[in-house]
Amino acid sequence: MAALAYILVIVYASLQPFIDWRGLSGNFGDFLFEPRPRWITVDDVLFNFAAYLPLGFLLTLTLSARWSTQVAVVLSAIACMLLSFTLEAAQQYLPARIASNVDLLVNSSGGAVGALIAMLFSPGHRLGRIVAQLRRRWFVGGVRGDAALVLAGLWLITQLHATLIVFGNGDLRGSLDMTRWFTHTPGSYLTAEAGVVALNLTALGLLLACATRDTAAGYWRAMALIFAGACALKTAAATLLLRAPNPWGWLTPGVGIGFVAALLLLLLLTRLPYRARAAMAVLALAGAVILVNIIPENPYRPVPPYLLLGRASHILGFTSMTRALSDLWPFLALLFALFSLAGRRPSSY
Repeated sequence: MAALAYILVIVYASLQPFIDWRGLSGNFGDFLFEPRPRWITVDDVLFNFAAYLPLGFLLTLTLSARWSTQVAVVLSAIACMLLSFTLEAAQQYLPARIASNVDLLVNSSGGAVGALIAMLFSPGHRLGRIVAQLRRRWFVGGVRGDAALVLAGLWLITQLHATLIVFGNGDLRGSLDMTRWFTHTPGSYLTAEAGVVALNLTALGLLLACATRDTAAGYWRAMALIFAGACALKTAAATLLLRAPNPWGWLTPGVGIGFVAALLLLLLLTRLPYRARAAMAVLALAGAVILVNIIPENPYRPVPPYLLLGRASHILGFTSMTRALSDLWPFLALLFALFSLAGRRPSSY
């Protein structure tokens, strides 16, 4: 399911805006034999390579359930190449997109590398066995444990979206044209920023606490890994997508205060019974969504000029998808928290 969902994401990113389809001005497949396009930049190459790498990884893990790992790697690499060729060929009919043999080569290479990396996580490999053992040791089995880990993974992806406040998922003002409630002042923004960070991190920690076998060392190691991954993705987004002069500019005093507050809250709330944790997760998620939709906007957070000039359509398509996921994530997490609140406590809890 993850591989299928990622294929849909790539199709959307490759063919949007889905308008003004046209007939071919030349022969089908002419782009395969054209010289290297002059407009392709290093950013384009890195972005396309990175976009197909997870697809090769996910396809290999999927196909390994039926075939050997070696066969799965070959099939995944071929599938990535065929998907890329299909989408590049379809771009010939879109005036807003340009079919490129360089993109085909880079996409196929990214998928092949992702497929090779997946070999390290196969059940027969040492690293794969370690990951499987940690999964069984730290989290409960079944749908509950899987859903919690999927939510954590989706939360990490939302960190690639430049939200108004760091970790501030669920901001619906842009989509629903909601009225601003407060004006910006340094004090109000600092307080709101700390509150949003604290509530979101607390909600995430409580959601994982509803699917862990215990809240001992394994739980805190998992939280540390997730938070380290979020920091790395935020820095990567600031560097590669926003091209910020200071990639650590997102790490503001409000973020630091919110993180410390979330840590203290989790130390207290993870000691609660199972259902109480789920109830507190519901409250934290609801509070985070309400707060992030009424906070004052920061007038000192400009849009990067190169995005305003429309010179990064692939990045704009990517950010539109991460924004949609960022808006949706709190409500997916709320469903999981309500399910945990109403359901039975896991037998292996």
